[in-house]
Amino acid sequence: MAGVVAVGWFHQAHGHRQTAVAPDPIRVSAVAASVTDVPVYIDSLGTVTPTRTVTVITQVNGILRSVDFSEGQTIRKGQVIARIDSRALEAQLLQAQGTLRHDQAVLANAKLDLQRYQQLIKAGSITQQTLDTQVATVQEDEGTVLADTGNVNNLQIQVGYCTIASPVDGVVGLRLVDPGNYVSSTSTTGIAVVTQLQPATVIYSVPEDDLGRIRRAMSHGEVQVLAYDRDGKSLLAKGSLLAVDNLVNTSAGTINVKAVFPDSGSALFPNEFVNVRMQVDTLQRIPVVPTTAIQHGANGDFVFVIGGAGAVVLRNVKTGPVKGDDTAILDGGVKEGERVATDGADRLDTGSLVKVMAH
Repeated sequence: MAGVVAVGWFHQAHGHRQTAVAPDPIRVSAVAASVTDVPVYIDSLGTVTPTRTVTVITQVNGILRSVDFSEGQTIRKGQVIARIDSRALEAQLLQAQGTLRHDQAVLANAKLDLQRYQQLIKAGSITQQTLDTQVATVQEDEGTVLADTGNVNNLQIQVGYCTIASPVDGVVGLRLVDPGNYVSSTSTTGIAVVTQLQPATVIYSVPEDDLGRIRRAMSHGEVQVLAYDRDGKSLLAKGSLLAVDNLVNTSAGTINVKAVFPDSGSALFPNEFVNVRMQVDTLQRIPVVPTTAIQHGANGDFVFVIGGAGAVVLRNVKTGPVKGDDTAILDGGVKEGERVATDGADRLDTGSLVKVMAH
């Protein structure tokens, strides 16, 4: 009886082993690694800086007669933006012009007398001292006329200062002084501030360790710089590297860099913060995989590579720059054409069998 039970148990257990089935493959999405050129960027936060900011200050004292601009208006270089009462200066100018004419007449008469004295000295009708005195008189009158001319020119300039024009193309800000107020050349407030917006520039800082890469990029030609909005999603303008500062900030370990954006339009506004991407290199024909395929662990970054039999292998990789939705693989850890899992990685391990559902 015991032998019958043992035989029955053996057959039952043996039957269970024969009917056991392998686990179902894990369903994943996969993408084949490709090879492409990947630009290398240095990212930073920058501040839009106007090309020039000019505080318009009067050069003469007087009553502000008119303000000839609208706040926020775009103006051209030489466009009149304010006028100061010039009547007092114009009166002084007329007086100076009258004095000049008087002294010019005196000089002309002195020169005629000198010509007569030069003839009389030959006939012995006058002494040498009389002639010498007349020569000195002519020179004295010439000095007086020269001083009068300078005074007239100075007053003409002063009258010209009463018409204030913009020194640059740009946008004028809010009015700082209302018509009717007395303005002075010693005031630091000014009448208005004109900001030149084109071309726009952006100043940003980069780590001093990147200085070598920047210098190498500059030696190869123009260095492209991209300006994005605060979210880093919308491209605002394309420009190029203009200059690198001559000193490193020792307290922060950074150096300031300036980029210029010639065709930014109204996308870049003075003192606005923007995200800056400066291209300093290009990796030629480098393997890339979707960024979603890269996992992070205690031993670094890794991907799951899918073999021909559907088994996955965990492979550590060294990641590089990002291009769109892809990330460069720098150490050759993934070859072109190899498939990597892009989702379901939390259920995978080396040797796991997978079924690729999407590419």
